Amino acid sequence: TFYDRIGFVMTSFKKAGRGKVVHPRGTKPSLHNSQLLISSGTPSLDVLLGGLAIGSVLLVEEDAYNSYARFLVKYFLAEGVMCGHALLVAGPSIHSTDILKELPASVGSQVVVPTLAESSVATSQETMDIAWRYQNLPAMKSGFSNNFGHFYDLSKTMDQSRVDLVPVTTFSASNVQSSGNSLNELSEKVREVIVAGSYSTSTTPLSERNVLRIAIQSFGSPLWSKDGDAVALAQFLHSLRATVRGAYATAVVTIPNHMLEDEVLMRRFERLCDAAVSLESFSGSHKEENPLYQDYHGLFHIRKLPCFNCLVPHYPETLELGFKLYRKKFSIEKLHLPPELSDTANRAQEDTVKKSNTAADQHSNTYSRYNIDF
Repeated sequence: TFYDRIGFVMTSFKKAGRGKVVHPRGTKPSLHNSQLLISSGTPSLDVLLGGLAIGSVLLVEEDAYNSYARFLVKYFLAEGVMCGHALLVAGPSIHSTDILKELPASVGSQVVVPTLAESSVATSQETMDIAWRYQNLPAMKSGFSNNFGHFYDLSKTMDQSRVDLVPVTTFSASNVQSSGNSLNELSEKVREVIVAGSYSTSTTPLSERNVLRIAIQSFGSPLWSKDGDAVALAQFLHSLRATVRGAYATAVVTIPNHMLEDEVLMRRFERLCDAAVSLESFSGSHKEENPLYQDYHGLFHIRKLPCFNCLVPHYPETLELGFKLYRKKFSIEKLHLPPELSDTANRAQEDTVKKSNTAADQHSNTYSRYNIDF
């Protein structure tokens, strides 16, 4: 051959390549900082926060009646069941674990079909006539598109046999003896589950890695008995954050900030967590009757953005957000003003012009100031 004539010697050298990395089920690496992420179960929340990082703590400040923050916890736990992750559910009362019986059913990769009212609103917006100068502008999309995680139907409940397939651990502060400390026992319970389930990053084999999802409901409420002082709560959050840092675990903690009524304490709790969001419901407030918020059930505030392995956090498109509960889904959308369809203002202007013209006919020497109004 040609190589034999020129004395070329072939070698068995091969360039070393990077081996295939095995990630736990239901996870993916971030494109921004290579941090391993899991889905929160809420597609719009995943877009805003970039997903939930492994080893992080998300703080959710509940609304006044805990009507909507509970849906975020349901989505979080339902996503864990679909991905085969282990669950640890903690709450102040014995009824806190009943949320496992209320998980929404998964609809696979199919998007939840909108209701008739939603379809009619979308159709009316598409066929609405607008001014010619705005016709070529891009349409305003209030929702967020995301292909990470599963979709769920709130009108259906997940089969209990599906929930029984994953390891579930429950904790209730009411079951702790009066002489004990519920926060210390919960902290020990988290460490015990991490060690027993081999969720530690240092001891878990590469092929047997799994994720632990921790959901703590109404943390700091009076139902946590005598452990509700500020120092004990802050110490627990600090301990929880340090514990999940060294494990394949992610925690979601909900706090009833309307019960604590301490702004300084809430800011301290936010600094002790990796990310923090707040839900402001319109129920029982003056904003419920405000026509500007007629398309939403409340406002969604981002108090703190997660920042891992980078100098600048992932910043969403906008921070002006609202949430709405549909019949089959809970959605976080961009806050925008509704279109003004009434002709009251136009008729008022026409009446003003008519009056000014009549006055001009009677007093031809008097100039009406209404003619220069715009």
